[in-house]
Amino acid sequence: MDDAIYLQKEEGLLEMTEEPYEYETVLQSNLAEYPRLLAGGQMSDAGIDRWALIGREKGVPDKQGGSDRWSADHLFVDQNKIPTIVEVKRGSNTEIRRQIVGQMLDYVAHASIYWDATTLEKQFNQTCDDIGVSPEHVLAELTGEEETAGFWKAVEKNLRSKEIRLLFVADTIPSELKRVVEFLNEAMQDVEVLATEVVQYASDEETVFVPRLHGQTEEAKASSSQSVSRSGSEYVETESDLYADLKSKLANNEISEPVHDSFSDLYTFSKELGDSISIGGAKNASFGLQVDAHQGSYSGSPSVFTANVNGKVKIWPAKMPVNEDVPADSPVPWNPDEYTRFKERFNELDGVSGNSASIEVLTHPNTLTQFETIVEEFVEHCRASQA
Repeated sequence: MDDAIYLQKEEGLLEMTEEPYEYETVLQSNLAEYPRLLAGGQMSDAGIDRWALIGREKGVPDKQGGSDRWSADHLFVDQNKIPTIVEVKRGSNTEIRRQIVGQMLDYVAHASIYWDATTLEKQFNQTCDDIGVSPEHVLAELTGEEETAGFWKAVEKNLRSKEIRLLFVADTIPSELKRVVEFLNEAMQDVEVLATEVVQYASDEETVFVPRLHGQTEEAKASSSQSVSRSGSEYVETESDLYADLKSKLANNEISEPVHDSFSDLYTFSKELGDSISIGGAKNASFGLQVDAHQGSYSGSPSVFTANVNGKVKIWPAKMPVNEDVPADSPVPWNPDEYTRFKERFNELDGVSGNSASIEVLTHPNTLTQFETIVEEFVEHCRASQA
């Protein structure tokens, strides 16, 4: 009998039964667009909640300067700058039981030597260009930091030191593969090996995808360096951390009192206005204002703006999800012209140029109030458009 889950509807529970994927490409496309299906939240106590797609069908050479001999289905990088090689198969594909493991070991053995920062960044920029997003913004959202100049060198360093994740993804992970994954994950000190089932449940009305992680045994958690997430005393991850960082920086003269007060006021304003506040992953107090009506159905978790106490205040470039050719097909409900007006008014503020400005501009007379006013009006438009 097929497994089932039940979705609460107004008229009662809707039974949804497990259904195999008709085509492997369906699962591949879903992962590319919604990488949280990789079950990163189950990968450690802290979890991996932010991913960026470097590329699909990423070529792997077998020698320095050589042509690509293999290609991995997906290459992602997570918030900790750990590259993640993903191979996707349907459970009915016989390759998933033996051949796929050898393929993955070929990939990692050669990728750890021959992939470098330049080629990875080039592939990432091309991927972003193909889907119409800003590489700089994607990295800022991924890392929680405004400055990302050394990002790709850090990824290359992790490759060279074998700090890599291998992830098998299928609708069903056979027991033989689960055991191999557990063995490899326990035996390999730096390379993390995992498997994720992304089970499809369907009814006549709805389809739901449920990710389940395999391979993360207690022994593997203890031995793998990958279970150490981007967290700890040096990172600002919670509201209390944010206020503590502000207090510490003010006491040590790392920021001025006007910057401290303006940043604190902006944070309070954002909490009251937004549906949620994104904090975490940066070494300085930073946050993003997130509004459901601004994000729409776009999957990138965009912020209306971000602010870093040691960096910049930055508004989100609207070109990322907006379909300028057919606005009705955009995943966001708001009018692109309103964003243009939002950006123009932002640029009218003293010291602002483009989509970002030093956090110091908020200390200029009346600038903080003016900025909060234009943010509030844009958010009100987003919410009215969704209604």
